Amino acid sequence: MTKELTGPDDSVVLILDRVRERATISASAFANRNRLVLTGGDAVVGSLVGRRMALSSMVTEAQIAGRFSFDGLDAVADVRRISPSCRIVVTGEDLPESVAEEAIRRGASDVVPRPFHGTEFRNRLGLGSSTGEGLILHIPTIEEFTASEWLSPAFQPIVDVANPDRGVGYESLARYREKTLPFCDPSFMFEYARLCDRTAELDLACLRRTLRVARELPEQGKIFVNIHPRALANGDLFLRTVVDEAAANQIALSRLVLEITEQEKLTPTGSTLPAVETLRTAGVEFALDDVGSSYSHLDLMSRIRPTYLKIGHEFGTDFEKDPARKKIIRNIQSLARDFECEVILEGVETAETSRAAADIGARYAQGFFYARPAEASALVQYATA
Repeated sequence: MTKELTGPDDSVVLILDRVRERATISASAFANRNRLVLTGGDAVVGSLVGRRMALSSMVTEAQIAGRFSFDGLDAVADVRRISPSCRIVVTGEDLPESVAEEAIRRGASDVVPRPFHGTEFRNRLGLGSSTGEGLILHIPTIEEFTASEWLSPAFQPIVDVANPDRGVGYESLARYREKTLPFCDPSFMFEYARLCDRTAELDLACLRRTLRVARELPEQGKIFVNIHPRALANGDLFLRTVVDEAAANQIALSRLVLEITEQEKLTPTGSTLPAVETLRTAGVEFALDDVGSSYSHLDLMSRIRPTYLKIGHEFGTDFEKDPARKKIIRNIQSLARDFECEVILEGVETAETSRAAADIGARYAQGFFYARPAEASALVQYATA
């Protein structure tokens, strides 16, 4: 991926500045056809990008978090650990000597106060001249992610194993569709949000976008939407978001299935379970996602009362070749019968796995063998199936 984005020298420069316009001006001073220049608005970006790309240089503002905070220096320490050879320059206005010393102690190569001349700055970074050409990409902040029209889901059909041409539901999968930012995938977005303590905000933005786009789906299918446990912490806000967005987009609440993910343990607050009960009374159904992996919500079965238990792809893919996984699936099926739930088997990627799913009595399944995720408008074939 990096090879495609950069030139022969694989030079990647990251500029962190809370003022986007200023970051863009700085980026133009480094532009070169053999160089990828990235800009970001907070220190978290340094760590995330550094784990995905080999950074040759980074410029970070010491006061990136605010007037009295210096978490730009946290980015210095993180990137230095990840990329020991990266040339790191800390900049800012009216930097106290103590901040400059701390920057060097954390691993900065140099400290350059503003204002600075582009040529001098490039020399400090050990970079050649700027041609004014090259790729400059901005990594959105969490605010920009949540407000962007590029935040738009894909949908993967959930099918009847006995009649796989019949789509019984569609799982919404978060996507950021700005094609010039191939590393801004769902895992990047949600890890970014987690590190900024903004997971619930991003999750609710994905929910709103899903309900706006879902109007294009075939009307007879259920709409499965992943819900992070943190989004349920403020039950009142979550309830209002679901009800208001569904009404605004003319989507019946009875079509919604809210999948509670197991990315972290669900710890109900005083408003969580009342919100769940209100939505269930209004016709919304619930699912527990990735049952048996990571944090388990099985202790909440009696209170959430899910309609579906979803078995994740780590158990479903090629399960017919593994007696242990087959036994796990049978145990979850038994649990589902006890709680009067339906099971959905994820990760069905071959005809052999599909046949095995039918053999063990799986009613519903999902996976690449049946359909890959697609835009809502591309799923019209299921309207008459």
